Amino acid sequence: MAKVKKYMSPAQEDVAALHDFQGEYGYADTFVVRRGEDRVSYEVKRGYGYFLVSLRDVHSMFDVAAHLEKNLTFAEISPIVDFLELKMVDVAKAAAVSPSTVSRWSAASLIGTPGSYQFFKIDEAIRKGMEVFGQQSHFKSWLHTPNLSLGQSKPVDLMLSMAGIELVHEAVDALHYGNFL
Repeated sequence: MAKVKKYMSPAQEDVAALHDFQGEYGYADTFVVRRGEDRVSYEVKRGYGYFLVSLRDVHSMFDVAAHLEKNLTFAEISPIVDFLELKMVDVAKAAAVSPSTVSRWSAASLIGTPGSYQFFKIDEAIRKGMEVFGQQSHFKSWLHTPNLSLGQSKPVDLMLSMAGIELVHEAVDALHYGNFL
């Protein structure tokens, strides 16, 4: 016969404490945590884009996926290309197309689904890096400096491949949690 474990009902004050950490349904600009008389407010960042302006008002990954399926334009990714100082061959590698294809792109040209996804992941890494470093110049310096935790590779060079961008995300996360390698 299986043993059934009985759990005690939570005390009334424990149930009240749970409600202190819940906000109203929907999107708010701040998240307020109340514990008795103390209140702490945290800013809630909306959207997903840093340089990709079209993703700043998106509220779910489902909406991001739908937007990326329609493909980004070269004009949308140009701020990322400028920030990272990417050459035409770098853009081609990230977008999974040939350099001659990139040379024919106009501002309105669609870069394709694989390229859209890669530049979204790059934009996510930039947003995360800006939150950690605080200033573009500091983050940009880190991106262009060989990194021991990345096998002495420059993070900007790794951002161009799918596997490399994940390594950069992990490195920025490690910095966020205090690992300075």
